Amino acid sequence: MIGFALMALNIYGLTQSLRMPELGVKELEKLRFVPNEVWDSKTSLKAISNLKSVTKPTKLANRATLLVNKSLVHVDWPEVDPVAYRQLVPPWENIFLWGVGEFSGLPQFERYHYTDYRRTIERGIGICGDAATVLSSVLGRFGIPNNIISFDGHVIVEYQARNNEWLLLDPDFGVVLGHSLAVVREKPEVVRQAYLSAGYSAGEVEDLIKIYSGRYKKFDDTYGFMAKRYIFERLTYVLKWILPILLMFPILVLWFYRKKVNGFFGQ
Repeated sequence: MIGFALMALNIYGLTQSLRMPELGVKELEKLRFVPNEVWDSKTSLKAISNLKSVTKPTKLANRATLLVNKSLVHVDWPEVDPVAYRQLVPPWENIFLWGVGEFSGLPQFERYHYTDYRRTIERGIGICGDAATVLSSVLGRFGIPNNIISFDGHVIVEYQARNNEWLLLDPDFGVVLGHSLAVVREKPEVVRQAYLSAGYSAGEVEDLIKIYSGRYKKFDDTYGFMAKRYIFERLTYVLKWILPILLMFPILVLWFYRKKVNGFFGQ
């Protein structure tokens, strides 16, 4: 019965959306960046697939940066309702991630960050780290070498352009910096110009300049950025189907055996 119940729960989950209804419309005081138009997940994923027609790495990377920015609403992560915003993974989505988040007391699972960019886009919320992992995954999908750069206070992405130069992208703010990390650290004016022209306030820009001058770490990709969670997440999405099948297996075998025996004696 547990196996059948879990299977029914999984099938029910296929009909549900990870995205909170009216995302980007209500509780605006809890949102930091809200694009003029919040794309739904189907629109975003279709736009990502369409990037295959873009042949130049720089053009693709720039488009992907703006695409990711339109796909995610930056929420005040510790302040929103974790159930309403699906930070606590619903049981119909993944019973294992829900169980860990509900009972372990681990904050990283109570307010979960997906490693699979498709689920992050489907949920439609994130902070700078989520936007960076989505962009890194998208660039990797199209064979563009990239790194995730984590500062104390912000996370961005760098990618390798055709001339082998590494250029910076900020998908959370939706800003294409167009310069290398060394240039950004040495010449704050290029940071100021890029963010001010994108419409951000002088105060926000000055904060970013301070962040970019500080310590940072580089990670090869999404896997390198969150390796343990990456493996665990994918394992649970396999196990959520395997477990109910294993639980139901004895009943199915018994049913098949009885049917066969009854058929034999019926002859």
